[in-house]
Amino acid sequence: MTSLRAELFKFSHQKSALAGILILILLMIYSVLTTKVDSTQVIFEFGAVQWIPIIMIAVGSTFFAMEYQNRTILILLYKNTKRWQIYWVKLMIVWLYSLILTLIATLLTIVLKLLLVRTPWSTLIGNHQTLLTLLTGNVIGTVIYALFIVTLSFMLTMLIKINVAVIGIGLALGFLGAGISVALMGAFTSLIPVLRWNPLNMIFITQQLANPAYATVSHLSSFEIIGGNLSYATIFIILGYGLFKKRRI
Repeated sequence: MTSLRAELFKFSHQKSALAGILILILLMIYSVLTTKVDSTQVIFEFGAVQWIPIIMIAVGSTFFAMEYQNRTILILLYKNTKRWQIYWVKLMIVWLYSLILTLIATLLTIVLKLLLVRTPWSTLIGNHQTLLTLLTGNVIGTVIYALFIVTLSFMLTMLIKINVAVIGIGLALGFLGAGISVALMGAFTSLIPVLRWNPLNMIFITQQLANPAYATVSHLSSFEIIGGNLSYATIFIILGYGLFKKRRI
Protein backbone atom coordinates (compact mmCIF):
# COMPACT_ATOMS: atom_id res chain seq x y z
CA MET A 1 0.00 0.00 0.00
CA THR A 2 2.92 2.34 0.65
CA SER A 3 4.23 1.72 -2.85
CA LEU A 4 0.75 2.15 -4.29
CA ARG A 5 0.26 5.53 -2.61
CA ALA A 6 3.69 6.73 -3.72
CA GLU A 7 3.14 5.69 -7.35
CA LEU A 8 -0.38 7.14 -7.36
CA PHE A 9 0.97 10.48 -6.17
CA LYS A 10 3.70 10.34 -8.81
CA PHE A 11 1.28 9.43 -11.59
CA SER A 12 -1.30 12.08 -10.65
CA HIS A 13 1.38 14.76 -11.02
CA GLN A 14 2.47 13.54 -14.43
CA LYS A 15 1.44 15.92 -17.22
CA SER A 16 0.79 13.10 -19.69
CA ALA A 17 -1.98 11.69 -17.47
CA LEU A 18 -4.01 14.90 -17.63
CA ALA A 19 -3.11 15.38 -21.28
CA GLY A 20 -4.49 11.93 -22.08
CA ILE A 21 -7.87 12.82 -20.60
CA LEU A 22 -8.05 16.14 -22.44
CA ILE A 23 -7.00 14.54 -25.74
CA LEU A 24 -9.68 11.84 -25.38
CA ILE A 25 -12.41 14.43 -24.78
CA LEU A 26 -11.27 16.59 -27.68
CA LEU A 27 -11.11 13.62 -30.07
CA MET A 28 -14.63 12.53 -29.11
CA ILE A 29 -15.95 16.04 -29.71
CA TYR A 30 -14.03 16.15 -33.01
CA SER A 31 -15.77 12.93 -34.01
CA VAL A 32 -19.14 14.53 -33.31
CA LEU A 33 -18.29 17.55 -35.45
CA THR A 34 -16.87 15.67 -38.43
CA THR A 35 -18.96 12.50 -38.78
CA LYS A 36 -22.61 11.58 -38.93
CA VAL A 37 -23.97 11.25 -35.40
CA ASP A 38 -26.10 8.13 -35.03
CA SER A 39 -26.58 5.07 -32.85
CA THR A 40 -23.38 3.46 -34.22
CA GLN A 41 -21.35 6.41 -32.95
CA VAL A 42 -22.97 5.96 -29.55
CA ILE A 43 -22.15 2.23 -29.44
CA PHE A 44 -18.47 2.89 -30.16
CA GLU A 45 -18.37 5.91 -27.84
CA PHE A 46 -17.68 8.45 -30.58
CA GLY A 47 -14.32 6.90 -31.43
CA ALA A 48 -13.10 6.46 -27.84
CA VAL A 49 -12.72 2.72 -28.42
CA GLN A 50 -9.95 3.53 -30.93
CA TRP A 51 -8.21 6.29 -29.02
CA ILE A 52 -8.08 4.87 -25.48
CA PRO A 53 -5.60 2.05 -26.36
CA ILE A 54 -3.32 4.51 -28.15
CA ILE A 55 -3.39 6.91 -25.20
CA MET A 56 -2.65 3.99 -22.88
CA ILE A 57 0.44 3.00 -24.87
CA ALA A 58 1.82 6.55 -24.70
CA VAL A 59 1.03 7.19 -21.03
CA GLY A 60 1.99 3.73 -19.81
CA SER A 61 5.38 3.60 -21.50
CA THR A 62 6.20 7.17 -20.44
CA PHE A 63 5.33 6.44 -16.81
CA PHE A 64 7.92 3.65 -16.61
CA ALA A 65 10.51 5.08 -18.98
CA MET A 66 10.80 8.32 -16.99
CA GLU A 67 12.19 6.36 -14.01
CA TYR A 68 15.19 5.35 -16.12
CA GLN A 69 15.50 8.72 -17.83
CA ASN A 70 15.58 10.59 -14.50
CA ARG A 71 17.57 7.82 -12.76
CA THR A 72 14.89 7.67 -10.04
CA ILE A 73 14.75 3.90 -10.57
CA LEU A 74 17.78 3.77 -8.24
CA ILE A 75 15.73 5.31 -5.43
CA LEU A 76 12.85 2.90 -6.06
CA LEU A 77 15.13 -0.13 -5.87
CA TYR A 78 16.84 1.21 -2.76
CA LYS A 79 13.55 1.74 -0.92
CA ASN A 80 12.00 -1.51 -2.12
CA THR A 81 14.17 -4.52 -2.90
CA LYS A 82 11.18 -6.51 -4.16
CA ARG A 83 11.21 -5.67 -7.85
CA TRP A 84 7.93 -7.46 -8.49
CA GLN A 85 6.15 -4.92 -6.25
CA ILE A 86 7.57 -2.01 -8.25
CA TYR A 87 6.50 -3.56 -11.55
CA TRP A 88 3.08 -4.72 -10.35
CA VAL A 89 2.13 -1.42 -8.67
CA LYS A 90 3.03 0.62 -11.75
CA LEU A 91 1.04 -1.81 -13.89
CA MET A 92 -1.95 -1.50 -11.59
CA ILE A 93 -1.84 2.30 -11.55
CA VAL A 94 -1.80 2.59 -15.34
CA TRP A 95 -4.61 0.05 -15.76
CA LEU A 96 -6.71 1.97 -13.20
CA TYR A 97 -6.05 5.04 -15.35
CA SER A 98 -7.54 3.16 -18.30
CA LEU A 99 -10.68 2.59 -16.20
CA ILE A 100 -10.88 6.33 -15.58
CA LEU A 101 -10.55 7.04 -19.30
CA THR A 102 -13.26 4.49 -20.07
CA LEU A 103 -15.56 5.97 -17.42
CA ILE A 104 -15.05 9.49 -18.78
CA ALA A 105 -15.70 8.28 -22.34
CA THR A 106 -18.88 6.48 -21.24
CA LEU A 107 -20.25 9.48 -19.33
CA LEU A 108 -19.49 11.83 -22.22
CA THR A 109 -21.12 9.36 -24.62
CA ILE A 110 -24.29 9.34 -22.52
CA VAL A 111 -24.38 13.14 -22.46
CA LEU A 112 -23.80 13.44 -26.21
CA LYS A 113 -26.39 10.76 -26.89
CA LEU A 114 -29.02 12.59 -24.84
CA LEU A 115 -28.24 15.82 -26.70
CA LEU A 116 -27.85 14.55 -30.27
CA VAL A 117 -29.35 11.07 -30.73
CA ARG A 118 -33.06 10.48 -30.25
CA THR A 119 -32.87 6.68 -30.47
CA PRO A 120 -34.10 5.20 -27.14
CA TRP A 121 -31.71 3.01 -25.15
CA SER A 122 -34.15 0.11 -25.44
CA THR A 123 -34.18 0.16 -29.27
CA LEU A 124 -33.22 -3.21 -30.81
CA ILE A 125 -30.23 -2.92 -33.16
CA GLY A 126 -28.35 -5.45 -35.26
CA ASN A 127 -28.49 -8.86 -33.64
CA HIS A 128 -31.63 -8.07 -31.69
CA GLN A 129 -29.73 -6.36 -28.90
CA THR A 130 -30.61 -3.02 -27.39
CA LEU A 131 -28.52 0.12 -27.82
CA LEU A 132 -27.66 0.01 -24.11
CA THR A 133 -26.55 -3.65 -24.30
CA LEU A 134 -24.27 -2.95 -27.26
CA LEU A 135 -22.72 0.07 -25.53
CA THR A 136 -22.14 -2.03 -22.41
CA GLY A 137 -20.41 -4.71 -24.49
CA ASN A 138 -18.13 -2.09 -25.99
CA VAL A 139 -17.23 -0.72 -22.55
CA ILE A 140 -16.36 -4.21 -21.26
CA GLY A 141 -14.29 -4.91 -24.37
CA THR A 142 -12.38 -1.63 -23.95
CA VAL A 143 -11.55 -2.41 -20.32
CA ILE A 144 -10.25 -5.90 -21.15
CA TYR A 145 -8.27 -4.71 -24.17
CA ALA A 146 -6.78 -1.91 -22.05
CA LEU A 147 -5.21 -4.58 -19.82
CA PHE A 148 -3.74 -6.21 -22.93
CA ILE A 149 -2.35 -2.85 -24.09
CA VAL A 150 -0.92 -1.82 -20.71
CA THR A 151 0.93 -5.11 -20.21
CA LEU A 152 2.18 -4.94 -23.81
CA SER A 153 3.45 -1.36 -23.40
CA PHE A 154 5.34 -2.25 -20.21
CA MET A 155 6.94 -5.28 -21.86
CA LEU A 156 7.96 -3.22 -24.92
CA THR A 157 9.40 -0.51 -22.66
CA MET A 158 11.62 -3.10 -20.98
CA LEU A 159 12.54 -4.72 -24.31
CA ILE A 160 13.15 -1.74 -26.60
CA LYS A 161 14.12 0.88 -23.97
CA ILE A 162 13.27 3.72 -26.38
CA ASN A 163 10.00 5.39 -25.46
CA VAL A 164 9.37 6.97 -28.89
CA ALA A 165 9.70 3.57 -30.53
CA VAL A 166 7.23 2.04 -28.07
CA ILE A 167 4.68 4.77 -28.81
CA GLY A 168 5.25 4.27 -32.55
CA ILE A 169 4.54 0.56 -32.23
CA GLY A 170 1.39 1.41 -30.28
CA LEU A 171 0.18 3.70 -33.05
CA ALA A 172 0.91 1.05 -35.67
CA LEU A 173 -0.98 -1.52 -33.61
CA GLY A 174 -3.98 0.79 -33.20
CA PHE A 175 -4.28 1.75 -36.88
CA LEU A 176 -2.88 -1.26 -38.73
CA GLY A 177 -3.08 -4.23 -36.37
CA ALA A 178 -6.59 -5.40 -37.25
CA GLY A 179 -5.96 -4.97 -40.99
CA ILE A 180 -2.74 -6.98 -40.84
CA SER A 181 -4.47 -9.77 -38.93
CA VAL A 182 -7.32 -9.96 -41.44
CA ALA A 183 -4.84 -9.94 -44.35
CA LEU A 184 -2.85 -12.80 -42.83
CA MET A 185 -5.92 -14.97 -42.34
CA GLY A 186 -7.14 -14.09 -45.82
CA ALA A 187 -3.82 -15.03 -47.40
CA PHE A 188 -3.40 -18.29 -45.48
CA THR A 189 -6.92 -19.61 -45.02
CA SER A 190 -5.73 -23.12 -44.23
CA LEU A 191 -3.88 -21.73 -41.19
CA ILE A 192 -6.84 -19.77 -39.78
CA PRO A 193 -7.23 -22.19 -36.81
CA VAL A 194 -3.73 -21.11 -35.74
CA LEU A 195 -3.54 -17.54 -37.06
CA ARG A 196 -6.77 -16.50 -35.35
CA TRP A 197 -4.85 -16.60 -32.06
CA ASN A 198 -2.24 -14.07 -33.18
CA PRO A 199 -1.95 -11.06 -30.83
CA LEU A 200 -3.01 -8.56 -33.50
CA ASN A 201 -6.38 -10.32 -33.72
CA MET A 202 -7.12 -9.50 -30.08
CA ILE A 203 -7.94 -5.91 -31.04
CA PHE A 204 -11.32 -7.10 -32.34
CA ILE A 205 -12.58 -7.51 -28.79
CA THR A 206 -13.53 -3.83 -28.69
CA GLN A 207 -15.87 -4.30 -31.66
CA GLN A 208 -16.95 -7.89 -31.16
CA LEU A 209 -18.45 -7.56 -27.69
CA ALA A 210 -20.53 -4.68 -29.01
CA ASN A 211 -21.31 -6.40 -32.31
CA PRO A 212 -21.08 -10.23 -32.21
CA ALA A 213 -21.11 -10.31 -36.04
CA TYR A 214 -17.38 -9.46 -35.89
CA ALA A 215 -16.81 -13.11 -34.93
CA THR A 216 -16.86 -13.84 -38.68
CA VAL A 217 -13.86 -11.50 -39.05
CA SER A 218 -11.84 -12.53 -35.98
CA HIS A 219 -12.81 -16.23 -36.29
CA LEU A 220 -13.04 -16.29 -32.50
CA SER A 221 -16.12 -16.51 -30.30
CA SER A 222 -16.65 -13.79 -27.70
CA PHE A 223 -15.53 -16.20 -24.96
CA GLU A 224 -12.41 -17.12 -26.93
CA ILE A 225 -11.39 -13.53 -27.67
CA ILE A 226 -11.81 -12.57 -24.00
CA GLY A 227 -9.67 -15.56 -23.00
CA GLY A 228 -7.10 -14.67 -25.66
CA ASN A 229 -6.73 -11.11 -24.38
CA LEU A 230 -6.35 -12.23 -20.77
CA SER A 231 -3.89 -14.97 -21.74
CA TYR A 232 -1.71 -12.55 -23.72
CA ALA A 233 -1.86 -10.04 -20.85
CA THR A 234 -0.57 -12.75 -18.50
CA ILE A 235 2.24 -13.66 -20.93
CA PHE A 236 3.22 -9.99 -21.33
CA ILE A 237 3.31 -9.55 -17.54
CA ILE A 238 5.62 -12.55 -17.11
CA LEU A 239 7.92 -11.52 -19.98
CA GLY A 240 7.92 -7.85 -19.00
CA TYR A 241 8.78 -8.58 -15.39
CA GLY A 242 11.52 -11.00 -16.48
CA LEU A 243 13.07 -8.26 -18.63
CA PHE A 244 12.67 -5.72 -15.80
CA LYS A 245 14.56 -7.97 -13.38
CA LYS A 246 17.47 -8.37 -15.80
CA ARG A 247 17.56 -4.79 -17.08
CA ARG A 248 20.72 -2.92 -16.23
CA ILE A 249 20.21 0.34 -14.35
